[in-house]
Amino acid sequence: MLSVFLDANIIYSITLTDVMLTLAEHRLFLPLWSQKVLDEARQAASRTLPTAMQPAFCRRLAIMNQAFPESSIEVPEEDCGQYSLPDPNDRHVLAAALNGGADLLMTRNLKDFPQPILEQYRLRATSPDDFLCWLAEQQTDAVAESLRGLIRLRRNPPMDVIDLSNRLERSGAVRFAHFVRQGKRQV
Repeated sequence: MLSVFLDANIIYSITLTDVMLTLAEHRLFLPLWSQKVLDEARQAASRTLPTAMQPAFCRRLAIMNQAFPESSIEVPEEDCGQYSLPDPNDRHVLAAALNGGADLLMTRNLKDFPQPILEQYRLRATSPDDFLCWLAEQQTDAVAESLRGLIRLRRNPPMDVIDLSNRLERSGAVRFAHFVRQGKRQV
């Protein structure tokens, strides 16, 4: 199964996380993360979310670990120092992706993970939009079924295909949002 390491900037987005974990629940790929990545997402939430929403965000991270125990990757601190990236603070992301045997590293900060560096490790960085579009091309019916399930589960507030596509667009998955909108008879 394809394994994809999720950077903190993916996990921070509620919509992207919902879609990614729904697709993972349907066994379309295996998501991976590290505790340090979850901590980064938590720190971002503490800076940007209203105080009242922060406990729910933390519960969400705990639920992710419970639902996908095989997804959490341990990374010894000494492993992080051996990698060279434009932003030294991202070395732990690369170390975790490699320790977890990831096929892809999903991030919104592609410039921080230059392909020539990643090629040394047989790893490729991808944006959430590129990954979701690729997955939808490869497994159109399974992706549509997964999204139908996500929409059915949303009750407070309820969500339909247009709501989901608008949220995806705001999350930066513009081309995938278009796919969802165009395929609304399937989804």
